[in-house]
Amino acid sequence: MNDFQDIYDISQSQQGIDSLRYYFVSKGEKDIIKIIQYQYVKQFNGYPLFNLGFGDYDLETENLSDKEISNNKDHYKVLHTILDTIPRFFDIYGDVMLMVQGSDSKPEFIENCKINCSRKCNDNDCKKSHRRISIYRGFLDKNFEVLSEKYIFKGGQGFEDHNLIEGYGKHQKYNAVFVSKKS
Repeated sequence: MNDFQDIYDISQSQQGIDSLRYYFVSKGEKDIIKIIQYQYVKQFNGYPLFNLGFGDYDLETENLSDKEISNNKDHYKVLHTILDTIPRFFDIYGDVMLMVQGSDSKPEFIENCKINCSRKCNDNDCKKSHRRISIYRGFLDKNFEVLSEKYIFKGGQGFEDHNLIEGYGKHQKYNAVFVSKKS
């Protein structure tokens, strides 16, 4: 989405017409294979909708796990690597919509967090939730004017099939960000 200088080398793997994966190795206290996955979800607002998934690559299951927080002290390089794949994704798929959501925004994350929460959050405010989408929103808010030259952004409230979307407003709290490329 920008011309990033400090990114990891990636390898690409197309998984049919409905899935695209990028792999890289996060270097830090330990080497961790990471995966960025673009997966077709459904038709949404007249577009094929793809979800952006990111996490550690599980060699045994060949799937991604987005539950871990690796603390490899390379978070900016990792974020920039993820963002660098978005234009590549749109170059391959063209006229589609991309949805970015954090797994820590799902209702089940919040319910599970409450079970062992040491922060004593109230019922409507889990302090550990929405951290992942907040990172993406922070980058978008900071770079909105430049990115809006090439992309259309919408913000979503809710989750999965229950998302209400609107034109993206900087510094608004959204559970999801939807991106499409301008024609």
